[in-house]
Amino acid sequence: MAVSCLLILVGCASSGKPSYSVERYLLGYTAPSFSKPVRLPVFIKFNRFSSAAAYNTTNMIFRNDPYSLDSFNYSRWAVHPADMVCDDLLEDMRTSGLFGAVFSRYEEDEGRFVVSGSVDEFYLRIDKDKKTAVIGISISLQDTRERETGKRMMFQKKYFREAPLADSSPRGYCQAASQAMQVLSRDIISDVYTAVKVVAE
Repeated sequence: MAVSCLLILVGCASSGKPSYSVERYLLGYTAPSFSKPVRLPVFIKFNRFSSAAAYNTTNMIFRNDPYSLDSFNYSRWAVHPADMVCDDLLEDMRTSGLFGAVFSRYEEDEGRFVVSGSVDEFYLRIDKDKKTAVIGISISLQDTRERETGKRMMFQKKYFREAPLADSSPRGYCQAASQAMQVLSRDIISDVYTAVKVVAE
């Protein structure tokens, strides 16, 4: 399971203050593969993902208990987690070869099936004996050709994954979060494929 993180160093300095570097991270992993996929002749469109207010930030959040949260001083995500998760999932879906085309929110092309989502949890949990990357995502899939509002929603589902840190550092957190996202991506793509296949055939 290949997992890597893109690290961007940003130097900061001002008069009379010591210089320091801010490390910015992106999730990185090998896109999940699917054995002998049958490509469905359908178009998928991604909406922009939303985020729970607590994680709507580039701060790398960690939590020691259910009631408090904090963040690393000199380590950040390069982009907001909601955008990072959405972009990774979109790219993985394109790479899967399971669909005719997959469009981002920036493209004018429309898709019959629309994927929306939200990042509900995205943090490092610190327990006494271990550290764990936690990701929780909600995904919904709609069929825009369905005229009845009640039937337009194909499914709405929560996905959750934890991954232990092998290295107790912000980079180690990024690597563990990447492992968790790799598994979540495969599960989400499989569910979308199964739901679309029923109505597309």
